[in-house]
Amino acid sequence: MRYLTSALVSEGVTDDQFLPRVLGRALTELCMTEFDETVDVADVQPLRTRLGPCSIEEVVEIADSNPASFTLFFFHHDQGANPERVENEWLRPLRKLWGDRVERLIAVVPVRETEAWLLADGQALRDALGVNWSDESMKLPRQPKDVEQVTDPKKVLNDVTRRVSRSTFDHFAQLGELVSLDRLARVPAYQRWWADTRDALTEVGFRRA
Repeated sequence: MRYLTSALVSEGVTDDQFLPRVLGRALTELCMTEFDETVDVADVQPLRTRLGPCSIEEVVEIADSNPASFTLFFFHHDQGANPERVENEWLRPLRKLWGDRVERLIAVVPVRETEAWLLADGQALRDALGVNWSDESMKLPRQPKDVEQVTDPKKVLNDVTRRVSRSTFDHFAQLGELVSLDRLARVPAYQRWWADTRDALTEVGFRRA
């Protein structure tokens, strides 16, 4: 049996509520479907030194303060409206500074924001909020892949939760457990994360199915 540990440095505390849960579930599914061995997947551990986004240097410092503790090290940064800026100002410099550390660095870059992934599954929202509203009434895209065309996914999610007079933050952890991985699998940014993670595990010796 293999034991898989992973850490996450995300942009903010709401991301720490949602992403570790959904990524942990996805890692379990990925190991079961892509690899020919039993893998015990530990919870994804959120790490941070401040409430807001860490600098590139701080991300590396966090990794250095946990030497060889994790096989995978996820770095989350929303793409926003400018994917080239994220690549040039964040991902490329971080990969360069990362060097030959044993942890495999994997980017988690939702388009445009993490909230887009929460919009991929209307049933998860209905279950979390205890409502029976249609996807159309919540202004959700018809197809999961189309969440990446939503200009302001945070606003769409906030508008839905305000209808029940609750804070969006209250539901991030719950939605991380509820959102359908099958629907997320149709979202291009999630597909890229899946492929990058699969490749990283192959590089460290996990045996492909």
